[in-house]
Amino acid sequence: MRRLEIEWDVTNEIEMSFFRIRKKLRTVVEKSLHPFGLTPPQFYILMILRKSGTVRVTHLAEHMNVKPSAITVLIDQLVKLEYVKRSHSDEDRRVVMLEIEGKGLELFNEVLRSHNEWIKEYFLYFEAAEIIDFWTKLKKFEKAVDSMIDKNE
Repeated sequence: MRRLEIEWDVTNEIEMSFFRIRKKLRTVVEKSLHPFGLTPPQFYILMILRKSGTVRVTHLAEHMNVKPSAITVLIDQLVKLEYVKRSHSDEDRRVVMLEIEGKGLELFNEVLRSHNEWIKEYFLYFEAAEIIDFWTKLKKFEKAVDSMIDKNE
């Protein structure tokens, strides 16, 4: 790993920018999800299930960086609303599996259309190449953070 010689105030400003952007976007996301009766974590669960198909509760918890017990209440609500199906693995009955239901997929697609309408407004300030470049660098930064977390655990 190479060492960078940069001023700490630059890295601190980057960190603060992430914090401020996350806080602002969270507020906007909450407002956009409210008409659909979803919270951001519930929407994120539906997004993961749509992308990944049937998953273990433990996999979902790892993906969300929480303990399985922390998402139980969220899953219970989604199951009650018939957005998510919970079942036990055929190979190991102790393993709880989740998958998005048709009703949940319909809602997710509707929310995603609405979400994409407002999020695109934020990207109007950039050229397509800038967005791709930003996304590439953000993924690289996320991998670096994951690597440092794994190294320190």
